Amino acid sequence: MSDNERPTGLAIINAIRAQRELRGASDRTNLNDTLVKSARWKENTLGAIASGPSGDNDDAANPEERRLSTTLRRSSEEIERLKKIIAKLKAENDRLAVQRQEELGAHETELSEFQAAYDQFQQQSDILINELDQENERLRLACKLNNRQSIL
Repeated sequence: MSDNERPTGLAIINAIRAQRELRGASDRTNLNDTLVKSARWKENTLGAIASGPSGDNDDAANPEERRLSTTLRRSSEEIERLKKIIAKLKAENDRLAVQRQEELGAHETELSEFQAAYDQFQQQSDILINELDQENERLRLACKLNNRQSIL
């Protein structure tokens, strides 16, 4: 077929509209007959028709398709926005978890130091009490020896 025999743009648009009106029908022979360009061009055009209206022919799309397309686009944008928010929240959660672990480690170290200081204090106080008990006992004995009449 020569260039002079190719259908006009209006014929192609009409064929596309007719194809859209036949939504449930899978037979594209009518449209294939109209699209007489290369096989790849036909395949691309049929794929574009099947996927919905493009920016070039929004006027040809019916209002329901435009509304659904807009809704789908908005939903996709919202999903992407929410994915970004989730990623930020996960990163913040990870950062806070690391910070919490560091703080817990610092508290554990501090508690260990307090426990060690308390244990040392307890040992020293036990030693001091023992020394005082021994000194007290020595003083009692000395007192008894110096004063036999003492009631100690």
